[in-house]
Amino acid sequence: MGISPRLRIIVGMNERADVGYRDFQRWRPPIEAAFWVVLYTLNTVFNGIVARIDHARTAAWEPWVWESSSSLLILLLIPFVKAMERRWPFRFDTWRHSLPRHLLTSVAFSLMHVTGMVGLRKMVYGMTGGHYRFGAWWPNFGYEYLKDIRSYFVIVAMICLSRLWLLRQQGDEARWSGVGGDAYG
Repeated sequence: MGISPRLRIIVGMNERADVGYRDFQRWRPPIEAAFWVVLYTLNTVFNGIVARIDHARTAAWEPWVWESSSSLLILLLIPFVKAMERRWPFRFDTWRHSLPRHLLTSVAFSLMHVTGMVGLRKMVYGMTGGHYRFGAWWPNFGYEYLKDIRSYFVIVAMICLSRLWLLRQQGDEARWSGVGGDAYG
């Protein structure tokens, strides 16, 4: 049973509005994956251009290896961040409890990111006959961590915004069709 035509006119709804959330849920995994891939592809392109300008004396391919290895590792770590955010939800009522855990998790995120990124770079440099040097671990890790903590919390923020949007869509569907769902997927 749908919404009465009179009520639909009053609120400006049509029959297609109440299937939007269900349709999105069916396509949610590939849409989310495409979102992250597009976001980090654009990030790689823009950062690669800047790195190429900043490091004009290096071989033209090197900045692209640096940026693509970083983005690839972050893409691979997004399921980890999603799992941690699911474990310690970052909401208005839980943020004081969750924040210290996410700060600690951001260190693990950064260690995995930097270790994997350096490994990929060494592999690519080795394939070209070169040698990649990360340099002194702790000073360089500190620099990388400052970037990674921002990346970690931007990912958490995007997950939280996505959840709010999904809860809104779920609520709209429940209100108009009497059917709810799980915003967490």
